[in-house]
Amino acid sequence: MSAFLHRLSAILFYLLAGSFFVSYLLLRNGIGLAWPQWWMNIADLPLALVAALYGGSSLYRSVKRTEGVSKPLLIVISIPLLAFFTLLIVLNFWNVLGLPQGPAL
Repeated sequence: MSAFLHRLSAILFYLLAGSFFVSYLLLRNGIGLAWPQWWMNIADLPLALVAALYGGSSLYRSVKRTEGVSKPLLIVISIPLLAFFTLLIVLNFWNVLGLPQGPAL
């Protein structure tokens, strides 16, 4: 299962990261009107999720020494990744959640 998740997340990561790269180039050169900006605003959390899955599965596969599933290792790797992804969600929706803003400059 970890090999399948690793391969799937690798494919999705490279596709999404490549689309971000192309969107940035289009936005920087003024091509495509507002679509590259829209794509970069919409797909940032899916890219972060796929990056966390890809990085976590890579770390799990490289550290695991025995055959089968190592639940303690899975928990130790997944808790920081889940906390990091939750932080990214909070930062992405900071204004929508009504959290306090800094002073206006």
